[in-house]
Amino acid sequence: MSDQSLRKRIIADDGSIIISAGAGSGKTHLLVTKILHEVKTNRTHYKIAAITFTKKAANEIKDRLGGKLDGNFVGTNDSFIESEIIKPFIKDAFGKDFPTEYEVVYSQEYKFRSFERGLINLKNNYKLGTYLDKQENFKFQLALKILESSKVARQYLMAKYSRLYIDEYQDCDKDMHRLFMYIHNQLGVKVFLVGDPKQSIYEWRGAKPFLFKSLFEGFNDLNKYRLTENFRCCQEIRNYSNIFLEETQDLLEELEGELERVYGIIGDYLPVNLLDMNKEIAILVRTNNEASEICKLLNEEGYNFVFVPRTPLDDLGTQYAGIYIELAKFCKNNRYSIYDLMNEIPREVDGKLFKEIKRIIEPFKGTGLTVEVIEDILINLFAILDIRIEMKELNAFSKVILTPEYDNAFNGNNFLHRVMTIHSAKGLEFDQVMIFASNYNVLRGNDLNEHYVAVTRGKEKLVVVLNSDNYFTYLKSLLEALNLSLKKIIKIVSD
Repeated sequence: MSDQSLRKRIIADDGSIIISAGAGSGKTHLLVTKILHEVKTNRTHYKIAAITFTKKAANEIKDRLGGKLDGNFVGTNDSFIESEIIKPFIKDAFGKDFPTEYEVVYSQEYKFRSFERGLINLKNNYKLGTYLDKQENFKFQLALKILESSKVARQYLMAKYSRLYIDEYQDCDKDMHRLFMYIHNQLGVKVFLVGDPKQSIYEWRGAKPFLFKSLFEGFNDLNKYRLTENFRCCQEIRNYSNIFLEETQDLLEELEGELERVYGIIGDYLPVNLLDMNKEIAILVRTNNEASEICKLLNEEGYNFVFVPRTPLDDLGTQYAGIYIELAKFCKNNRYSIYDLMNEIPREVDGKLFKEIKRIIEPFKGTGLTVEVIEDILINLFAILDIRIEMKELNAFSKVILTPEYDNAFNGNNFLHRVMTIHSAKGLEFDQVMIFASNYNVLRGNDLNEHYVAVTRGKEKLVVVLNSDNYFTYLKSLLEALNLSLKKIIKIVSD
């Protein structure tokens, strides 16, 4: 079935749905389209809830809906369970002594080991705290206990909502998963779950990507769909990227006429003459040294390329790396505000906590930063955000902040022509991309994934410097196995 036919089926499907949506597949567009369809065709009193992990994602959905909320909920996971479960029904579940207004705190003095201690904190101190164990989520456990204990809470959700739309489901922790599945399985509220385990970014705070995978592969009442088509790239680039992965080879579309968007270069030169200098260009390589040298050579020839380095934060590979990257943007980009930073934090931040965070991190925007000052800021910030710190993270962050050579990676400047590492380009897109075959061992699985990432950064044109016999031989063997001619996939140019 074609991708477009699949999307039409999803829009028309009135059951519970789970979608595995790869990068560039337009999942947010599909989610919003589905919501608009349901809201438009709804002839009942029922509403929908669109639930996201960050305020930024929620605001994006609101913007795309064009303000057509009309009583439907669009917001974060935390705001949904607080406004729809905890605050209105905690007294019914646990007694009139429990507050409907409280402060969410992450400080050490309000951490606890047991659910009962968390209830005491809430009842006596009006503080909703967190577990010492970051793999446990007190707020969602509390919401589930309220639903299990309060008949009126269950009736409210059943009477109000026809469906929960949950984005980035791969980032749910086990307690979030239990709550959402209780609402679905026990209360009969339909769900629309979208995710991709390969893109989980919140394992640092307990996200369990395997939960999405178990739902998608398991026996249940969810109608399952897989979206693989990449809408970022033109068809010629999509064809080239799909050749190399067995699971995407069936997405190939035969094109008529001569190729004009994918070039293969045989020869020892940099084929920038094939690129339009009036458009975005990204030359992607394996290492900083290689990127710096290419940038230098091109600029000596009169071009204007900027070297955007891979940074020590890119190499962390830890649970908290994403938070450090956002903090680096706050430090080095004057247009990146504290509001941008708060929109990227996957938990609710109230006014008091916001002011405290602002007070702590304001020195990042000043001068005279030292390793000691940076460490003090991070220790104080992460203490109230309930994030564990590792020494290698502190060292990497301090090096990035105190080294001007890393500024281009975080200062927010949209350079027209860039030379950068493959890893640094993840999540970005460009009009034109150049890659080098020698950077990929195509017989190694991880290199094939990185190759897919690099190739699919380009929207309009891809130039492949074929400086590896192994790569070129492998490409031709793939095409032979698929009974395709080379000229149908890549236009070969030699010097």
